[in-house]
Amino acid sequence: MPRPDALPPALPELPPPLSMQIASDEALDPTLASSPFLIRTVRLADLVALSEVLASSFHSPDGWMRWLYPLLRTGIYEDLRSRMHSRGEHYVCLVAVSPGRKEPIVQSPALSLLSGSDTIVGSVEMNLKTPSLLQPWNQKYLYLSNLAVQADYRRQGVAQMLLQLCDRIALDWGFSDLYLHVLESNHAARRLYWKSGYRARRIETNPLSLMLGQSRQLLLHKRLK
Repeated sequence: MPRPDALPPALPELPPPLSMQIASDEALDPTLASSPFLIRTVRLADLVALSEVLASSFHSPDGWMRWLYPLLRTGIYEDLRSRMHSRGEHYVCLVAVSPGRKEPIVQSPALSLLSGSDTIVGSVEMNLKTPSLLQPWNQKYLYLSNLAVQADYRRQGVAQMLLQLCDRIALDWGFSDLYLHVLESNHAARRLYWKSGYRARRIETNPLSLMLGQSRQLLLHKRLK
């Protein structure tokens, strides 16, 4: 039986869904022109480091969770790998990188072997979704998920750059609306999305979440110009 922190080998290399790389001097916001980060599409060599960024952003590796953390990270890795393998025409995973840095995010020989030379500092996914029966519109829509920035690189404009590039890609695809979810209690994320033009569409309440004392979710919407 494999160790829970052991990650399976990656799939054979797949072509990127977009041949798009945005350098700092091409950032939409002039205030980000001096940013040292690049935004590009994900590569298979990124998945190990990216799974660590996502796992550490959404799950705590401390306390009793440390026993589940390797399994959660491996599950995230497998989900990313599956989405890359089965991605459709309107799917993209963007990563923000600090290019040329050799040290891995996680000091682990296994991760060092699989991670690329770029340091992954953030990521976001965008995918075309089909509305559920509970949603008041009946057209497919672009949905953003898994926006995350490594803790050491937050408040440096990384998330804003990722969101701006999602806007550009959506317009290139012919879409003028974007949607995402955010926890009502996540005030930092709500401020970011408000600044980026997102507004609350509705509050979603899950009875089980309420019983467990968990925060409600807000469905946010942005209309692109």
